[in-house]
Amino acid sequence: MTPPDRQDLQDLLVRIDERVKAIQEDIREINIARRCSSNNVKIRTLERMVWGCLAGLTGLCMRIAFETIK
Repeated sequence: MTPPDRQDLQDLLVRIDERVKAIQEDIREINIARRCSSNNVKIRTLERMVWGCLAGLTGLCMRIAFETIK
């Protein structure tokens, strides 16, 4: 490869990199705009339900273990 060819390839790679970064920024902006507060509330409610079930199951297991030892 001659030096001008390498320079052309390097310039091409720089332009491609800039385009990719611009596309990533556009996608980031779209994702931020699409966030919905009702979805956050639903996710928070699901998280609370899961943690509540885990706490209840842990309590049940502890009670069974205590009754078994007793």
